[in-house]
Amino acid sequence: MQAVLYFSDKQVREKLFAFVDAAQGLMLVAGVRHGAAMTRPPQAREPFAALEDVFGHVLSQVIVADEGTTAGMWRDPLGDLGDRLYPDDRKRAYAAATGYVLLEGGRPRAVVRKHASPTEDLWFLQEALSRLSPAIPAPDPAKRPGHRRPEPAPKAPPRYEAASDGGAADEASDSWRRARDGSSRTRNEASSRGGAGSGGARGGSTWARAQQSDEATPPRGQRAVAAEPEAKDPWAVLGIERGTPRDEARKAFRTLIAQYHPDKVAHLAPEFHALAERRTREILDAWEALERDGD
Repeated sequence: MQAVLYFSDKQVREKLFAFVDAAQGLMLVAGVRHGAAMTRPPQAREPFAALEDVFGHVLSQVIVADEGTTAGMWRDPLGDLGDRLYPDDRKRAYAAATGYVLLEGGRPRAVVRKHASPTEDLWFLQEALSRLSPAIPAPDPAKRPGHRRPEPAPKAPPRYEAASDGGAADEASDSWRRARDGSSRTRNEASSRGGAGSGGARGGSTWARAQQSDEATPPRGQRAVAAEPEAKDPWAVLGIERGTPRDEARKAFRTLIAQYHPDKVAHLAPEFHALAERRTREILDAWEALERDGD
């Protein structure tokens, strides 16, 4: 059995708690991102689809999908469930809210953190489930996901040492200067010859226009580089000090994002609605950045 709940549902927290309370056997609860561009429903994605196909007869699943819309940005049903399951263990509560929590008879039995890919998640989920039910075999130890090998550091460019013979170095320097001066004389002569004829005049005029044009390509080495927008410090966005404990940071996040609830700006002009939506997205991005850093 698979059930999908959505953050945009005002009763998502109550429905999630009801599923957990009614569970008789093994149950998996996990959250996923489900944007508007995603064509496959959450239950058809991995590792949920494989678990349903192979172990659906002994395992039920409740998938809580965050569509990333303003309708559900201030809700945190998985965080509420984690606090309910582990009221005296903040670390376990946070792990349950961000990973896969396995329950039996409505009680938590194990928490499996999310890895880099659904394939890795599936292996570790099967390993944890095999310890809870004899109907689920242990996965192949030979296929246990390993750590990725670090990429080799880029090689340094070759270093050219100065010539040991001072005379040779001076000769090379003189050759470079002669080549440079000859090139300059060639360009000056070509410019003088071009000014005498109509073709040269056209060429000189084109060059002058290019020099004056704002869209002219600057010489190599002088090309302007657009500055990247400076990333905002997520701690500053949430108004908390760096290193604040995770549970306190989450409370600050909830309090802050509740200030921009659509019901609180409904009486304001439309431009304030757009401002509230942008601010909500900024707060949500900051909280996601802290969650990624905490993994």
